[in-house]
Amino acid sequence: MDYGEVLSKAWKIIWKNKILWLFGILASCGAINSMNNGGGGGGGASGASSQSNLWHGNGAGSNFLRVTQPGRFQRFFSDLAEVPVGVWISIGIFAILTIFVLAILTAVLRLFLGTLGTVGVVKGTSMADQLDPQESPLSFGKIFRASKPSYWKVLLFHLGYKVIGAILLMLFFLPMIFLMVFTCGIGFLLLLPIFWIIHQMLILTTVAIIEDKLPIFKAIDRAWQMITAHLGQVLVMFLILFIGRLILTLLLILPLIFVLILPLLLSLLITGGEITIIGIIVSSVLFLGFVAIMVLFSGVIQAYILASWTLTYRRLANKDEMAVQILTRDDQGNLEAD
Repeated sequence: MDYGEVLSKAWKIIWKNKILWLFGILASCGAINSMNNGGGGGGGASGASSQSNLWHGNGAGSNFLRVTQPGRFQRFFSDLAEVPVGVWISIGIFAILTIFVLAILTAVLRLFLGTLGTVGVVKGTSMADQLDPQESPLSFGKIFRASKPSYWKVLLFHLGYKVIGAILLMLFFLPMIFLMVFTCGIGFLLLLPIFWIIHQMLILTTVAIIEDKLPIFKAIDRAWQMITAHLGQVLVMFLILFIGRLILTLLLILPLIFVLILPLLLSLLITGGEITIIGIIVSSVLFLGFVAIMVLFSGVIQAYILASWTLTYRRLANKDEMAVQILTRDDQGNLEAD
């Protein structure tokens, strides 16, 4: 298999058909952690007068920073202490139930959207690989309509392995911990090949369901046959994509340190810490912009990785079909000679 051809073709496909970026964002939504940015302001002034102006200034713009009537906080906490215990219990139960329901709804939404994104990228890549390079880019509607026959099978497969994975994790969590502790971490290295095979089975089974329109269990068998028959090529492709993604992610995440810290440091150095709220605001705005860039970046990378695995599957499948045809012709020739 020509790795360069697969990698370059995958990039050409997602670059020409940028709608696959949207599907990539949906596919990666389950892998993006919610990021909360909170901050508070309050710099120390160099003198008593500046501190007085900051916290007790008479200007209208500084009213939101003023701290007046200190006894108000004491009365507030005293009022909280007088609330009956039963009320606090009711509030706690309601909060727990609300968080639980929101977590379930979020997980279900991520499963549906993530499956839609995965199916869309794989199907769109397969369609683009068969089209003439001069044809117009694929549209969202065209990819969506072509993805519908495979969507529910992929959704059921993803739901199944998540449920089975959760059950196995609960059953083997403690044994794995004991294995890693008693082997000083070597046991974890022994588990890496198993995790890798599972990971590749998930990817190639998903592609097999979409590409070959196979039932779930036949797709699992097809993925296993492809991995065992082309173990070296699958491993090389995995390493290329894994290392490339790691390098690109590090290169993009490193500027986040400067985005968060640099405005605050400049504010402290230039103003002596009197108006650090400006640095916090600038950092917050830059951080929100950086999050948007990270979402787009994650979608593009996910689309590229899924496109690369789709093309890898197609190339290896074509290679297997050619090998079967050659063997069939040889067998027919031997029979005629006999």
